[in-house]
Amino acid sequence: MVNSRFVIQRPEWLPYVLPMAVFLGLTSLEGMLPKEDGGEVAPALYAVAYAVKALLVSIAVVACRSVWGDYSPRPSIRVVAVAVFLGLCVTALWVTVPSPALPLLGSSGDRVGFDPNRLSGPVRYLFLAARFYGLVLLVPFVEELFWRSFLMRWVIDQDFTRVSVGTVTPVAAGVVSALFALAHPEWLPALLTGLIWAGLLWKTKSLSACFVSHLVANLALGVYILAKGAWGYW
Repeated sequence: MVNSRFVIQRPEWLPYVLPMAVFLGLTSLEGMLPKEDGGEVAPALYAVAYAVKALLVSIAVVACRSVWGDYSPRPSIRVVAVAVFLGLCVTALWVTVPSPALPLLGSSGDRVGFDPNRLSGPVRYLFLAARFYGLVLLVPFVEELFWRSFLMRWVIDQDFTRVSVGTVTPVAAGVVSALFALAHPEWLPALLTGLIWAGLLWKTKSLSACFVSHLVANLALGVYILAKGAWGYW
């Protein structure tokens, strides 16, 4: 029989934070990849690094599957339709609304984009498959659990498990949206996006609706990136 004095209880916040921490940590390491003479990472190396990141984040998500229940129940068709519409609106914001520099943040800057046309043959298609998996499925799944399930409730009450998933207050919506904006170079559209999805969560009480909207927004953005060669968005 196990002595309860020696059982270490896992913090309630850990399954929400760990996948996001793995994703952010590995993303920051991408800037440390060795560069070629032209100052860019070798295409094959970048492709492998991204695939490894997607795999490790996926492992973290599966390891933290105890919180997947926050996505239940499934939203109605009407709610899904609203989520899809808002997702497309979000994409329009990201490709049309500029982010002026702020004194406290410096230049909003651009992402370091990667042109998959630098890859050849099947490797290019494998990279695009991994990139769209990360953009369309993995990132929305991880971010909605972190931003609008965990952090939204934590701002309301640090004992966040006492707060029902889908609960939104004006203060929590503002704080989470502001932090969401600070986490993105495109801070202004990100701020508006955070407020839109906070409103969707408040109205529907459905984290799944936010996930669907996020998925649609990222899918539409991915299509835009490919069509326009706007690699700076990823």
